[in-house]
Amino acid sequence: MLHKIGIMGALILGFAMPAAAECLIQKDSIGGIKLGQSLKQVKQKFPKAKMERTSDAEGVAYVAITLSKDVMVIALQDGDDNPDSPIKLHKKIDSLSTYSPACHTASGVHPGMKIKEAEAKLGKVKKIIMSEIESREYAIFTRHPKHFDFRMEMGAGIYSGKGRAPNQTRRYRKGGSILEISVSKYGGFDN
Repeated sequence: MLHKIGIMGALILGFAMPAAAECLIQKDSIGGIKLGQSLKQVKQKFPKAKMERTSDAEGVAYVAITLSKDVMVIALQDGDDNPDSPIKLHKKIDSLSTYSPACHTASGVHPGMKIKEAEAKLGKVKKIIMSEIESREYAIFTRHPKHFDFRMEMGAGIYSGKGRAPNQTRRYRKGGSILEISVSKYGGFDN
């Protein structure tokens, strides 16, 4: 009897505590963190989440939100461009991204997935675009979901013109994979 009570208690507690048990990437959220929320709201929903101010190689400021050992979500807030400033808890989130392979779209596409495997779910690659400033590569699929960006690992695309940016192609390296998936209030890269 005591054993049954313990199991019931664990189930009840499990349902009462929000967690990123399944890190689903949707058009307006990643792992339960929604576009338009403030970081304060995220902290209320995920009290154990760790938030850290940091920046990327280009100096773009963002907040890394660690939900679990397998799930990290990157939050960008409009007008927040100083990586040395404190985290602004009341500012709204404009863009979310993740490199975590544990996170996936409803169709099962996730960071780390080979481009060829993603094509089985999203249709053939329509084009891979290399951005002009950062030389980042983004894939656009024939059944590309609106509001999503699929950033490829560096060197995934095979370009004419010696790979100089900006550039685009439909060809990619056999082992090329998805590095990061993003959602934004502004829509996707090709939307």
